[in-house]
Amino acid sequence: MAETLRVAVAGASGIGKHHAKWYHMAACEVVGFWGSSEASCVATEQTLKEIFDFSGRGYWDLDQLLAQEKPDLVDVCVPNELHFECVLKALEAGCHVLCEKPLVWQAGMRPEILLEDARRMVDSAREKGLHLGVCTQYAASLPHYLKIYESACGKLQKISSFHAEMETLARGQQRNAAELWVDMGPHPLSLLLAWMPPGILDADSLQVDFAGSEARVAFDFAVGQEICHSEIVVRDIAAGIPVRRFGVNGLVVECEGRPDNQGVYRAVLRQGEREVWGDDFMSLLITQFTEVARNIQRAPLVPGGVGLRNLELQVQIMQKAHVRGTGGI
Repeated sequence: MAETLRVAVAGASGIGKHHAKWYHMAACEVVGFWGSSEASCVATEQTLKEIFDFSGRGYWDLDQLLAQEKPDLVDVCVPNELHFECVLKALEAGCHVLCEKPLVWQAGMRPEILLEDARRMVDSAREKGLHLGVCTQYAASLPHYLKIYESACGKLQKISSFHAEMETLARGQQRNAAELWVDMGPHPLSLLLAWMPPGILDADSLQVDFAGSEARVAFDFAVGQEICHSEIVVRDIAAGIPVRRFGVNGLVVECEGRPDNQGVYRAVLRQGEREVWGDDFMSLLITQFTEVARNIQRAPLVPGGVGLRNLELQVQIMQKAHVRGTGGI
């Protein structure tokens, strides 16, 4: 692997432009990006040059990008329905891949096909000896959360309850609860899987309420005899500052983003008067993935297998919503 990682971003006009910036900050060379058309590539290239010292080029043909630039790592930020093809092509080209959540999703596709495609992605990475990671960056917040928890409650021995509430600004979009769950649900589920990796969702306890622009889910998450009563709420709001909060055993923290004294945007966890500051969680996840690609770290913060488990939980919850007639698949 080259000492300076060559990175390509698939889909750099939205969140992908920030991913590109973070790779640049992690001492990688962003050699190119994949866009939907020649016109969009021209606009995205200009945007990237305004954000950082971008000297790569845009491609509207993924095969050409992979063949000409030969990246070491591909970051996938294209729409969900394009994840499968993009990830497999990148892996086939010998690239490590960091993929936005969920691993795969396509409206109307049968759950078993979604899961089969996700398994193919995970299996392909393993067979080729490459790393596949997933962008559920809140998993990077757990060390910061534990500082607050241990200060207030002592060492975390057992998790009996989990709560997460996450809002997004609608920005004029008309997303129903099912669409919102597909987009935001992976984040709280990733926290739960980070705390209780082998956990199993008790189907008999599962309750879902998808209404308007809010998805509310409750269930028991079990590891052996240990039961964690879990509640997750995700919603769109029309205006204001979105709430992001989560915690276990009744100790819930507010998650915010603020510039520090040097003007650098940082993540802040707050509980009462106590705050813990850290780097932006997505920046942390990307930096850690570059260390994996450089063989400094052994595994991604959120490996593809965990992304697959996350998708399995998503599907289970969406199927319950469908049965109840409140959306879902």
